[in-house]
Amino acid sequence: MRFRQLLMAALFAAGVLAVSSPGWSQEAKEPQDPKSTTKSKLGDAADDAKAAAAKAADEAKEKALGELKKTVADLKGELTAVKKDFGKLSDAVTGATGDLTAMKTGAAASQAKVDGAAKSIEGIQKSITDAKAEFDASKKSVDESLKGVADIKTTAELAKLKAVDSEVISRGDTAWMLTASAFVMLMIPGLALFYGGMVRRKNILATMMQSMACLSIVGLFWVAFGYGLAFGPSVLHPFGAAAGGVIGWSWDLFFLQGVSQNDALPGYHIPVYVHVMFQGMFAIITPALISGAVAERIRFWPFCIFTILWISFVYCPLAHMVWAFDWFDMTLPIAKRGGAAIGYLGKMGALDYAGGTVVHIAAGFAGLAACLVLRRRDGYPKTVIHPNSMVITLLGAGLLWFGWFGFNGGSGLASNGQAGSAFAATQAAAATAGLVWILIEWILKGKPTALGLASGIVAGLVAVTPASGFVYVWGGVAIGAAAGLGCYLAVMVKNMLGYDDSLDAFGVHGVGGFIGAVMTGLFCYSAIYSAGGDGYFAMKGQDARVVLLEKSGIADAKKDADAKKAAFEKVKAGYDALVTKGKDKLTDDEKKVFDAGELAEMFAADADKAFTGAEAELKTLKETIAKRSADEKDIKGPFSQLVIQLKAAGISAVYALVVSAVLLLLVQVITLGNFSTTKKDETIGLDQTEHGETGFDFGLATETTASRRGTEPKAALMPKVKSTRFELAVEGVAKDDVVKLWTGLCQPSEKPAPADFLAVYPSVTTFSGNHFQCRGADAPAVAARLESLFKKLLPGKPVKVV
Repeated sequence: MRFRQLLMAALFAAGVLAVSSPGWSQEAKEPQDPKSTTKSKLGDAADDAKAAAAKAADEAKEKALGELKKTVADLKGELTAVKKDFGKLSDAVTGATGDLTAMKTGAAASQAKVDGAAKSIEGIQKSITDAKAEFDASKKSVDESLKGVADIKTTAELAKLKAVDSEVISRGDTAWMLTASAFVMLMIPGLALFYGGMVRRKNILATMMQSMACLSIVGLFWVAFGYGLAFGPSVLHPFGAAAGGVIGWSWDLFFLQGVSQNDALPGYHIPVYVHVMFQGMFAIITPALISGAVAERIRFWPFCIFTILWISFVYCPLAHMVWAFDWFDMTLPIAKRGGAAIGYLGKMGALDYAGGTVVHIAAGFAGLAACLVLRRRDGYPKTVIHPNSMVITLLGAGLLWFGWFGFNGGSGLASNGQAGSAFAATQAAAATAGLVWILIEWILKGKPTALGLASGIVAGLVAVTPASGFVYVWGGVAIGAAAGLGCYLAVMVKNMLGYDDSLDAFGVHGVGGFIGAVMTGLFCYSAIYSAGGDGYFAMKGQDARVVLLEKSGIADAKKDADAKKAAFEKVKAGYDALVTKGKDKLTDDEKKVFDAGELAEMFAADADKAFTGAEAELKTLKETIAKRSADEKDIKGPFSQLVIQLKAAGISAVYALVVSAVLLLLVQVITLGNFSTTKKDETIGLDQTEHGETGFDFGLATETTASRRGTEPKAALMPKVKSTRFELAVEGVAKDDVVKLWTGLCQPSEKPAPADFLAVYPSVTTFSGNHFQCRGADAPAVAARLESLFKKLLPGKPVKVV
């Protein structure tokens, strides 16, 4: 209202000012017209009136202006009052706003308190929930604890049973490995007999000594150095650490000083001691095999030197390259040891279950080196050299066959199905090779020989050695057949090639071992031994099996399962009722129905199991096939393992041949060229010249063994009895002359022996001085022929035999 009044007064003042402005006065004047002078008086009167009116107007204006000023002053006062009121109102509004803000702040604080209270309530509720859950968990824990307490006895009993099972396994494996070690040890005398029967009688003892002496020489060297060099942590990596080592060593293995009798071989259930002994037998027999290549022409003590050098520089490196695992790697925890190969050929993926590369290829090619470096036997190949006893050779072959079951069967280091598989493959290969050899002889020569059978058996045993733990029995048969044929050909061509392999060590062990090592790549199956690999036939079989299963195998199995289930469903209702009733309450007819239902249920279960098994087999086969090409850098095909085996066998053969030749030459230098015996000592026989003994003295052959020069043959110790045995004495001649003449007659000579000597010799068992012990003939007739002989040799002497 006040504002409206103020606005009206302002407008009124503006109107007054406008009326009183100069413009308004000028506009009231009009211009004089010259023609109206007559009217001037009237004009003057008007002017006076106007002046009076103007004055009155000015007074009215001044009065109005004064009133206006007063009104303005009043308005100003009112405006000031209004401003004052407005200020108070503004203060009031500001206060109200502050109150409102304070109220809002208080409300917010109150809301916060409410929210906090709500959260506190939620927290309390959560705490209650958590407390309940904790209580439930505690209750469950208590219940489980109570149950655990109740089961402590059962758990302890189970743990005890587990420990007992482990102990039983350990004892069983240890017992078998001790037996297998003894089997392999028996092979050494078996080899001695096998070789001993094939040489001439005058060399049988020396030949057997070369085998038997390895028991002592290598036996001691093995526990001192050999085992550590072969199976210790790798210390030499010429091709890089990732490629594997070629030799090992650990001072803990020096005389086994760092090994306790209770320390188990990591990854197996046998003591380290047992593994040392088992592998030691392999080391012992290998240089003994080499001796067969140079039998009848080497001296004993140089052979002993060669044996130690060869084990150190050929056998131990090859054993490390093929068989060494991280058993003694102290950088690994014990639980993780024994799972990775550390040798060069092992890392390559070469498979050698029991010694194809390490034992037979190494020994065979070392024997070939010996044949090439050392001289041939005197008279070879023109002179026919016959074995002295095939009976002994066959007996030796039988002992070798027997011991080979430990050789191959024990190489899995456990008494399990793996040992049985290797055992069976060994038997099959040996039998097959022996039969193949004598069949070939039968066809080519018209008669099978005992020597051929023995050679064939050993050839089969040699060839199956690297494969025995990786192949099925039929694979062993195939390898045995190949070995029988291959080794026969190798033995037949040695005369054409001109090397003197005395007892076919290279022809049987070198060639047979190479054939077996390579054929392992064809016939090996990882299904037999997971640590092995899959060869040609395994991969082809897997591919064919997948095709068969995908094409019809699974479908047929499912169809059969569905049919069996349908058949069971037909009798299920009646069968279930009979089950509820109880079999003991059934009538005879009901029992027939019950039995039919049981059979239907079993058939359905078997069919379903066959279907499930077929699906699982297909899945496993596909996974196995997929693994072959999982790594593009290592894609494996059917011939991959064959190539690896060929490469490993070649490396082993070349290494053994070259290093053995170097060692043979070294021994020749060390012994001043006396590794080979002299031709004269060879003629006398190594039994006498190397050992001063006689292997056999049956006295019924034209070949004999004589004493060394300057010594007298051993006198007979048999007492005189009234039997076919008798004694003759040469009188009238000096004893030395009798000894000299008789010994000379016993030596091989290009001149024909006197008829009297040939007639008397079969009856003479031995002689001492001028006394001859005889048997198996007419005494007067022998005396007459002996007297005639010495009279011809000593004409003019009064010779008389009594």
